[in-house]
Amino acid sequence: MPRTFKHVIGHTIVLIGFSLVVSYASPATSQAAQVEDIDGLRVVRLSGSPYELGRQHGELLREEVRASVGRVLGHFRRYLKIPWVGARLVNWWLDSPWRQTKPFIPADSLEELKGLAETSGVPLRELYRLHAVPDRTYSCASFAAWGKVTTGGRLIHMRNLDWNIDADIQRYATVFVIRPKGKRAFISVGWAGFVGVLTGVNDAQISVGQIGAETTDVTYRGEPMAFVMRRVLEESASLGDASRLVLTARRTVGVNYVFADAKAKRGIVIETTHRHIRTFTADDAAEREVAYARPMRDAVYRADTAVDPIIRERQVASHGDPSRPGLEDPMGSSAYDVRYVGQAAGLQASFGE
Repeated sequence: MPRTFKHVIGHTIVLIGFSLVVSYASPATSQAAQVEDIDGLRVVRLSGSPYELGRQHGELLREEVRASVGRVLGHFRRYLKIPWVGARLVNWWLDSPWRQTKPFIPADSLEELKGLAETSGVPLRELYRLHAVPDRTYSCASFAAWGKVTTGGRLIHMRNLDWNIDADIQRYATVFVIRPKGKRAFISVGWAGFVGVLTGVNDAQISVGQIGAETTDVTYRGEPMAFVMRRVLEESASLGDASRLVLTARRTVGVNYVFADAKAKRGIVIETTHRHIRTFTADDAAEREVAYARPMRDAVYRADTAVDPIIRERQVASHGDPSRPGLEDPMGSSAYDVRYVGQAAGLQASFGE
């Protein structure tokens, strides 16, 4: 493994206590796919063509993929406590956006899903449904801090996946170390059966996190956020690259992105809807003009609440009401009070440490 990528892993996750290694030789690549149990954390190494990445994923984690997909989709199907009808409604709730987004999903990702389905035994349609979930859910939180905020000025990027714990996704947590043919190597912190990215870092030390931010400016005729995030890791050598990719993507739903560059010691927030986009840097002057914003030196952070007035005016998140003119006060919402202001309070309480 190149030294730079070892450095990324070492500064992202503590990997200790090797106890189990399972691998098999892939016919499409000279490297062996591998799954390791490292102090209770599942770490999977994949490499090769898109189909081969999916094939390795399904071969190594067959039972975990089946259980993960069944539990997550089962959670949504149980949510509507109407026998048979509830499951049909949830399938429609996920199938409908997927049909619209599928023409815009990278062909490589569709090929990877095909390989995953064939080796795991999970029907491709069920995998499609799983990958429709992120654009249908909201919440979460993320920050990047460096410089005066952290010990020694090192960059720390935090991302909290704030999904309902009853979905049991935490039982199938998996760190994927992926070397796609012809693209940048990257780490995705995800779960068995999922090929998109919600949290990760690449070999250029560009890291990504996101927060769903419910808005009325939505279309499903575009590229889902989890696949945009994956392309950021596969293609970006800088925050400029990452920003341009999000700017030019055919976006779908409201998302607040937090991206960081560990080498440059810098982070940015990109607030988006389908049609609107705005970038913020640390201690941004534009944030100081918004009463509820909490700009900070050497740190960027977000929950659901948008700061950009145009984007905020279209938000349903954080007590937003697009039917009324002007910006609604987000105070009193958990997205703002707990996940946004809470991050600010935590960073300030440990400033420099």
